[in-house]
Amino acid sequence: MRNPSTILRILFMIFGITLSASYSFAQQRKQIVIEKADRMRNLKRNGQDIRRLIGNVVIRHEDVVMHCDSAYDYPSLSRFDAYGKVVVFQESTKLYGDTLHYNTNTKKGRVRGKIVRLVDEGAVLITHFLDFDANEQKANYYGGGIITTDSARFSSKRGIYFSKQKLFAFAGDVAYSDNDIVLNTDSLQYGTRSEIVWFYGPTRVYNEGNYAYSERGWYNRKDNVTELQNNAFIDNGEQRAFGEKIYYNKLQGFADIEKNGCIIDTAQRLMLYADYIQYFEHTEFAEASKNPLAISISEEGDTLYLRAEKLWGIAVRDSVKTDSTLFHLMKGIGDVRFYRRDMQGICDSMQYHSTDSLLTMYVNPIIWNEENQLSSEKLNILFKNETISRMHFNGSAFICSQEDSIHFNQIMGKEMEGFFSSGRLSKMNVKGNAQTVYYVRDKGKLNAVNKAESSNLTVTIRDNKVSGIMFRDTPKATLFPIHDIDIKEVTLKGFIWQNDKRPKSKNEIIPNGLNLNFYIPIENKANLFRDKKKNPAEKL
Repeated sequence: MRNPSTILRILFMIFGITLSASYSFAQQRKQIVIEKADRMRNLKRNGQDIRRLIGNVVIRHEDVVMHCDSAYDYPSLSRFDAYGKVVVFQESTKLYGDTLHYNTNTKKGRVRGKIVRLVDEGAVLITHFLDFDANEQKANYYGGGIITTDSARFSSKRGIYFSKQKLFAFAGDVAYSDNDIVLNTDSLQYGTRSEIVWFYGPTRVYNEGNYAYSERGWYNRKDNVTELQNNAFIDNGEQRAFGEKIYYNKLQGFADIEKNGCIIDTAQRLMLYADYIQYFEHTEFAEASKNPLAISISEEGDTLYLRAEKLWGIAVRDSVKTDSTLFHLMKGIGDVRFYRRDMQGICDSMQYHSTDSLLTMYVNPIIWNEENQLSSEKLNILFKNETISRMHFNGSAFICSQEDSIHFNQIMGKEMEGFFSSGRLSKMNVKGNAQTVYYVRDKGKLNAVNKAESSNLTVTIRDNKVSGIMFRDTPKATLFPIHDIDIKEVTLKGFIWQNDKRPKSKNEIIPNGLNLNFYIPIENKANLFRDKKKNPAEKL
């Protein structure tokens, strides 16, 4: 009878591996531990020792554990091949496939299969081809991959997963979707813990009829915050926004645009430019600073250019009945200047109320309407069908126009009300200490000046010239021949000709260096991608 120890060694070689044998083998090869197998055979091919492991194989290599149906271990080559129901474990990461080729020196492996699946903390990747590096705790896939989480899906041609950082990096025809958006780009990163998506290259975002484009940015799924960078563009149908950076916090209802900002509102025929624009969605309040410029186009095609140190506006809605807009309120603060073909003006601050189409100008306001300069302590201007209709002067009211280099027509009073016809001044009612100076021409030459005063008077104007004066109370008037006048005697108190302050063209309103059409190439580029919406792949 054979020695019992000999029989045990034979049984070990033929039928399996005991725990004590596993420990002995580990002592000989510290790199790898065969923890379990139903059977093991020693083979020799081409002069190399090979171990054939069969049935419920479990192999450990440092912090990596691998399960499979069978394996070939090549000790002299520091590698092994695993087949059938392959599972690789490293910390929280699990990797499933049909075959595994693993190098124990480099801790690198290749997993292949009809479906290769990587699972880690709620994220699942499926692909056909995956290579991993256990040292760096990363896995590369190519030939197409699909990643799903509880509420999002990704697909791309290739990618890398960094297990330690819980970070996916996708490249090539990347598509992403969740409950809110579909995103397409060239390159994208996603942190499964932070739930932040970073995207690079031309990127388009689709959301409930809205379209966005940028060439860099990020999206925080957890906080519902987005930032578009580099040629950023958003189109919601009625408004289009541009900027080097557009930030949006959905929960707070807050957005801002930085550098080369532009908002185009087609419904209001309004364009707003600034290097910094803030918008508060819940109150519908917007503020533009850093060289803001507003451009408004009337139905007739007249264009108003307006700038100030700061512009802000608010829309008030009927929240009880229709949720429609009741009125818009717009303000300009600090060094307000505007230009339109038929009217120009300056003041320290202004306010426009859409309900009654009323523009109010504060602190040394001046309006130029064709040949007339109009000023007061405060001006209220009423528009009808986007054309100036009436103007009310409150305090130190003054109107003047130039006859030649030294002679000026003048009208002053405590208060005035001006009436306009087709945008041109046609009549003035002057109240309180009313005084006028206007020049008379004979055959085109100045030959007299009429100086008059009354408590109240009405001046009619035709072709920008005084055509008549009606005195309401005890008038006092003097007609001076032109050669007998002393300019000082026919200059009313408070008269200042300020034509040097008058904006002569839109170019004096447009901030230096601002190209009004800068957004067109951005929009053209964005529109090239608009119709290429692609949902993430459903299957490989």
